[in-house]
Parts: sequence; C-alpha cells; structure tokens
Amino acid sequence: MTECRQPFAERVARLRQQRQWLIDLEHLLDPDRPRQGRKRTSRSVARAVDRYLKKLQTQVAQDVEEDHQQVAAHMEQTFRARWWGLFTCYDVAGLPRTNNDLEQAMRRIKSGQRRVCGHQKVHDFLLRYGHCAAFVDYREGAEELLARLRQVSQEDFQRERQALSEVLLREQKQHRFRHHQQDYLQELEERWAKAVDQAAS
Repeated sequence: MTECRQPFAERVARLRQQRQWLIDLEHLLDPDRPRQGRKRTSRSVARAVDRYLKKLQTQVAQDVEEDHQQVAAHMEQTFRARWWGLFTCYDVAGLPRTNNDLEQAMRRIKSGQRRVCGHQKVHDFLLRYGHCAAFVDYREGAEELLARLRQVSQEDFQRERQALSEVLLREQKQHRFRHHQQDYLQELEERWAKAVDQAAS
C-alpha cells in the first residue's frame, strides 16, 4: 500500500503547501481573529493581505515548481480582481463577509417581505427598497421600532428620504421607458427642443 502512495508523495506535499497558503489568507481575513487588542479595520486587513500576497509571489518566483507559480498567480489575480469590495465588512458592523452570508441575509429579507405582502416575487421590492429593507427586523415589535426610529436625527432622515426619492424616480423612468417608450421619448424630445430654444434666445 505504501508503494502505491509513494509516487504521489511529492505532489501531495506541494498541494498541502498550496492549501496552507489559502489557510494563511483565511486567518488574515478572519474578522474574529484578535489583532493585538486593536479593532481590525479594512485598511489593516488589506495591508496584511497585500504583504502576504507580495511575499508569496517573491517566494514562488524562485521556485522550480511551475504549478506553485500558477497557483500563486491565480490567487493573486483572484484577490486583486475583488479588492475593491473585499474589506468593507471590517468597517461596517453587521455586513456579511462572504457570499454565503450575504445570500442568507438576502434570503431572510425576501422571506420576510413575502410574509408581509403575500407575493411570491419580491424582486421589484428589493430594487426599490433593498438598502432600507436590510435594516428591518420582522421580529421587532412596534414599540421597539419606534424607540429605534427616535434615535435617527432629522438630517439623517431627510438625507435617506432624498436618496429613496431618487431611487423611486429612476425606477419610474425605467418603467415608463419599458412600457410607454414612445411617450417617454417624445417628452424627452420636447424638453430638449425647449432647452435649445431657451439657450438660443
């Protein structure tokens, strides 16, 4: 039995080493991992991951094993392609860190909305109110909700209301363009002609 495994021993050792790179990165990305008593921020985690990836590239550049170089290059490319949104969860409390966590959160929002409205499809609701719906807790009572809403300042409320109005206006325009395209385009042409006349006079 040992003789059968012997030809693969070197490959297994290489795969274990490559797996260790992923484990090391997972430890660096773990939000619950203590960092010398300080809170982990997106900047500190990004720096640590960046250092690790650069060190790994330097290390495998001198390696004779080509598959080490390919795996390290793939890891580098994958991380860099997702860099813009990879570390946001460390600065925003409660933001899911992985796709699985995010999908579970979305599923909770959808099922909560289905219970409220009784409709199977809640896609339009998510597009319209998704960024607000994420803060709704369907287990929360009316008194708890009022207590939470009292903590919101008038300025914050007005800012969010304006943002929601802009979302609704964009949705309204998209709906009109899809379902009443001729009227929408004619109105645009009239507004354009009017603006040209005003500019010329």
